[in-house]
Amino acid sequence: MRVTPPSLSFPRRRLDIWPLHSGRFLPANPHILPCAPRVVVTATRTVEDVLRGGGFTSFHRRVVLITGFAWTFVAFEIILISLVLPVIGAEFGIVDPTTFTPTDPFQYGAVASATLVGSLVGSLTLGRLSDARGRRFLFQASVVSYSIFTALTALSINVPSLFVLRMLAGVGLGGLLVIDPAILSEYLPPQHRGRYMVLLDFFWPAGFLVAIAFWYVFVVGLGGAWRLLFLAASFPAFIAFLFRRTIPESPFYLARQGRLEEASNVLRQVARTDVSSSQLAAEPTIPRAPVSDLFRGELLRRTTVTIGVWIALNFSYYGLFLWLPPALAGFGIVDFGNPNTLALFLVFSAVAQFPGYAASFLLVDRWGRKRTLALFLILGGFSGYVFATARDFWTLVVGLFFVSFFNLGAWGAVYPYTSELFPTQYRATGFGLAEGVGKVTAVLAPLAFAALYATTGGVLWPLTSVAILMLIGGLIAGFFGPETKGASFT
Repeated sequence: MRVTPPSLSFPRRRLDIWPLHSGRFLPANPHILPCAPRVVVTATRTVEDVLRGGGFTSFHRRVVLITGFAWTFVAFEIILISLVLPVIGAEFGIVDPTTFTPTDPFQYGAVASATLVGSLVGSLTLGRLSDARGRRFLFQASVVSYSIFTALTALSINVPSLFVLRMLAGVGLGGLLVIDPAILSEYLPPQHRGRYMVLLDFFWPAGFLVAIAFWYVFVVGLGGAWRLLFLAASFPAFIAFLFRRTIPESPFYLARQGRLEEASNVLRQVARTDVSSSQLAAEPTIPRAPVSDLFRGELLRRTTVTIGVWIALNFSYYGLFLWLPPALAGFGIVDFGNPNTLALFLVFSAVAQFPGYAASFLLVDRWGRKRTLALFLILGGFSGYVFATARDFWTLVVGLFFVSFFNLGAWGAVYPYTSELFPTQYRATGFGLAEGVGKVTAVLAPLAFAALYATTGGVLWPLTSVAILMLIGGLIAGFFGPETKGASFT
């Protein structure tokens, strides 16, 4: 006889529920207990995930403006010495006070390079310190250091003291050059990072224009008041420091140090989204690959292209623009002893950089990084030669416009191209090598210009060397560099 077990029946859950004012829900039938609440497991997120989900916020607009303001004064500081050095040099006996051409080109070139020497030291030391001690403190210390030594430059009594004070100001400037882009990139969501990192470079020619304005007001308008100029130049940097105090520590740095509670607090401020420390993953530390690996196998060709292009760009930019006032005077075509004429040419060269950069910005994604970089360097070389050999007013104007246009346009292409040339484990090392080679070249460029000026007695060969190096850099990129447009990071 089969025994049928009693059927087990369970009451079906009622769907008619009514809410309490507390926001909780209870079943309408009090005899039916509510089901146990579901346990929601939230996957651990990285800092990058949180930034991506938060999108572009008002915090990002503020930090772009603050870092852009500082970036403006990096360019301002580097260009300023080239504008005011003829007046300082006349007072210290290394420039002819009637023609404002150097009587001692080597001392002139050394002072022009002083800020870049300090910048090289600052980039190497403060950049590494910011990796170890955090971005925020070094972010502020760099601009304070720059501000103090810029003000102290007003106390210079001779060429050696001027060189030392400009070099010390350059140390803080070097910190700005590496920490500003790093901290900005570590706040931005990845889908907007490329666009706004490119936007940062648009502040560079703005700094050129600000330097011209300061020079015109203090040197031209106030009769060579260069000491007052350096005192005034330190004030905007102090304002930048006050704004920087509102910027928190990098969330990537905090997560890399295991300080997840602090990182989550910063992310709530940056991304405007709620994230707890328990949801946040610690960022792994990525060791840098040995530099020697960059000179082996397939990487050797990419490293050679990188070095060639960065030498060409840094030599041409700093060799040309740090010597631009005496170079213009050396043509003898226009009376550049008239400060109004010189000011117009300087503004013209600065304004030409904006459309050059904008053109590069559009072409790198549509036409390719390598093609844009190679084309701009080659055309910059031809334009530089036209400028160097100018014998009349309009050739001088056209040559100056296009060498400025193509030079800054090439700068717009070199950053995305360099970052994409190397695999992930070599990217930081490759970019560090490029920056190092570039800064050494930037230091040597004004000195090389001075040597050619002294040995040839004119500006033809110094300016022609700028044109030749741009042309060589473009040919290296065009014939040996791989295209990286659309390539995935490996």
